[in-house]
Amino acid sequence: MPTAGVTHDITIEDSDNRNRRGFMLARDRRGRRSWQIRDGQTIAPRQLTMGELSQAEFPAELELIWYQDNWQGGVGGVNHKLHPTKLASALKIDASEYGLLRLGKQVKATTVSGGNPDNYNPSGFALTPGAANNNMLLWAFIGRDIYHGGDDNWTFSGEPQAIACFYKNALQYGTDAIAPGWASSTDLVNAPVPYIFKQPSSATWTASDLTTTGGAFKYFAKARNSAGNEVVWGGHMIVDTGINVNGTHNDSTTTLACVSDPTSAIAVNDMVVAGEPGSREVMLVTATSSSNLTVVRGYGTDAQSYSGTSTNIYLYQPHVIRSSTDFDNSGSWSSSVAIGEDDQPITGLVVDGDTDTLLITKTDGIYSYTTDGQVRNLTPLFRQFGHTGNFEGVYPWNGHIFLPLGYGGLLDFNFGTSVIKDISFKITAPEQTDLHGTVLAMHGDPQNLFMGLKHASANTIYILRGQEIAIGEETALRWQNIASLGAGAALTTARTGLMVDTSLSDHRRVWTGITEADVSALPAFIPFDTTDQTDGYTADTDAEAVTVKFDAGLPRVEKRFGEIEIESANLSQAVREIAVDYRLDGDTGWSTLQTATISPFQTLNFPSGTTGMVLELRFRPKGSSVTTTSPEMKSFRVKMQLRPTSAKLMPLTVYLSEKQILLNGAIGGRPKGDLFQLRTWNEGAGDLLLNTPDQGKQGLDTERQVIFLPGSLVEQEISFERGRGSEYHVRFTLAEV
Repeated sequence: MPTAGVTHDITIEDSDNRNRRGFMLARDRRGRRSWQIRDGQTIAPRQLTMGELSQAEFPAELELIWYQDNWQGGVGGVNHKLHPTKLASALKIDASEYGLLRLGKQVKATTVSGGNPDNYNPSGFALTPGAANNNMLLWAFIGRDIYHGGDDNWTFSGEPQAIACFYKNALQYGTDAIAPGWASSTDLVNAPVPYIFKQPSSATWTASDLTTTGGAFKYFAKARNSAGNEVVWGGHMIVDTGINVNGTHNDSTTTLACVSDPTSAIAVNDMVVAGEPGSREVMLVTATSSSNLTVVRGYGTDAQSYSGTSTNIYLYQPHVIRSSTDFDNSGSWSSSVAIGEDDQPITGLVVDGDTDTLLITKTDGIYSYTTDGQVRNLTPLFRQFGHTGNFEGVYPWNGHIFLPLGYGGLLDFNFGTSVIKDISFKITAPEQTDLHGTVLAMHGDPQNLFMGLKHASANTIYILRGQEIAIGEETALRWQNIASLGAGAALTTARTGLMVDTSLSDHRRVWTGITEADVSALPAFIPFDTTDQTDGYTADTDAEAVTVKFDAGLPRVEKRFGEIEIESANLSQAVREIAVDYRLDGDTGWSTLQTATISPFQTLNFPSGTTGMVLELRFRPKGSSVTTTSPEMKSFRVKMQLRPTSAKLMPLTVYLSEKQILLNGAIGGRPKGDLFQLRTWNEGAGDLLLNTPDQGKQGLDTERQVIFLPGSLVEQEISFERGRGSEYHVRFTLAEV
C-alpha cells in the first residue's frame, strides 16, 4: 500500500479511501522536491477607472471604506446596500435635511391659568378665525374645559358642559368651528355626547343642544351633499329619544318599562342605550309596545342596573351619517344615511380632496358617499378581517388616505387608483420592533405628516415626522423619529391629540396631548421648522441614531476595523458632543468607541484587533443643556481591511516512470494508470485526500482535504527509451477545502 513519507512522497485518494495512488515528486538538479504550499489570491486586483477615483477602487485588503453623508431615508433600514440613506432606528433625531444628522427639538411643556379640569389631560386642539377674521386663535381641550392658547401658556375660557367628557380636534367650516364631544368612560367604545361649536363673534365655545333632532356625533368632515352644497357631515350618532326608563331594572331584566310610548321613536332592530356617560349599556330591541321595550341586554357592553325616571333612552346609530349647513340651528341636520351594517361602527370621516367624495371608515372597511347619494363599499374583503379599532385616526394627506389598523400598522389608500399599500413599520422597518405598535393620531401640513405612535410594548408615544423625499429615482414617505412622550399605564387610541399649528408667524409647531386617567399631562409642543431659533434642541440623554448593518457585501468575510472619521459642526468638549458606540456580528450589547468633541473633523480609533464580519454604529449626539444649537454630524467614514480566510494552494509536479526508485528502495511505477487517474480527478469535482511529504512527523496534521483546480493539469513527456517506456512530469494544483 502506497504510504506518504515511506514509499512515496505523496499519496492521493478519493475521499471515501478508494483509488489511493502514490506519487514521487519531481526533483531539481540539487535533488530538492517540487513541493510548496502558498496562499491563494482571495481578492482580485481592481482596475482603476479612467474617471473619478472612487472609494471602491482602493484594494480591499489594504483599505475598505464605509461612507455615509445622507440619512434622509429615515428609519427602517437594514443593510447598507439596500438602504444607503437610511438609519436602522433613531430616537429624538431629525435627519430630514440633506447632509445633516442633528438632535430633535425639545418637547416643550406648557402651563395653564384658571379653570379646574378633572385632570390636565389634553385630548384635542383647534385653530379658529378671530373676530376680525384676519388672525387665528389657538385652543386646547383639556378635560371638559377649554383653554385659549398664548405662546407657552393656556388661559381658561369656559366649560361648555358640566359632564365627564373630552373633545377631539375641531373642524373649521367657513368661519365657524365644530368639535365632537366624547364620553370619558370606556363603555360604549367612548360613545359621544353633544358636540361643541364656536363662531368668530363668540369669545368661547358653546355646547350643542341637538339631542333630539340632530344628536351627538363622534366624527366630523366637510364635504358636499347630493345637492352639491358644502356641508358638515357627522357620523357615529347617539340621539336622545325623549323616552325615559320607568321603575327599577337589574342587569338581567329583558323587558324595559318606559315612562311614555317608545314606539314613537324606537323600532325593532334598533340599538338603544340607557343611562348617562359612565353607566351606559347597548341593547338590541327585539319587540316594542306602547309601554315596553323587549331587548337583548349587554349587546356589546356590560349590562347595567337602572332605576327611576331620570334614566334616558337613546338611539345608538354608530353606522349613520347626517349633514348640516348650520350646526347651531336645531333644525338644520338632514335625515340619516345608513352606511353598511349597524353592527360595524363608523371609526372616521375624511374627504378625498380631488373628487370631494366623503369617505367613511368603519371597523369592517372603507365606504364612499358620493354627491349623487350613492354608498359604495370600497373594500369588501375587509368584512372578513374587521377589528374594533380599525381606522381610528384616519387622516387625508396630499392625495392619500392613511388608515391606522386596530391590531397595529398603517395602510396607504390612493383613492384615485383604489390601490391600498401596506406601509406598516412591520414591513418598512422590520427590525425596529418598538415601532410595530398602534398609530394613535395623525396630522400634517402640505410638507409634513406627523404621527403619534404607541410603542409596541411600552407606554410610550413616539412622535414621527414624515416627508415625501426623492432619493435617486424613488420618491417615498420617509419617517424621522423626532420625539417621545411617556404615557403611564392607561393609554387608549381615543385619547391622544395631535395638531400642526401654523398660527405663529415665526415658527411652526406640532401640538400633542395624552388623555390618561388620574394623570396630569399638560399640552406639549415640538417645534419642527428648522429656521425657528426660539426653542432649543433636546438635551435628553436617550437621543440616538443607529446605522444599518455594514458587511461590504461579504457577510461571512472577516474585516479588521481601524478608525472612523467624523465630519461635524458645533462640537465642543463637555458642551456639544457625539458619543460613538459599535457592535459586531449581531451582538445585542454595545461597546463604547470614543466621543467626538472636535469640529469639523475628528478621527476615532477602534481598539487594536477589532475584527468582525458585520458592523453597526450608534451615534449619541448630546448637549449639556437645551440650546438653540445642536451637535451636527455631516458624514462618517469608516476605514477597514478585509481579512478573508486564506485558501491554501499546492502546486505539484510529479514524476511518472515505470522503473523509478521509491523512498524505501523498491522499484515501482505505473505511469499510464497514474496518468489516467490524474486525468479522471482533474475532470471530476469530488473531494480528495492528500497525504503530504511531512507524513509521520510529530505534531503535523498532514492529511488534507483537497480538490483539483480545473485547468491546472499539464502533462510533459521528458524521456522515452525503448524498453523503459515514457517518463513524464505532470504539473497540477490542489486547493485545500
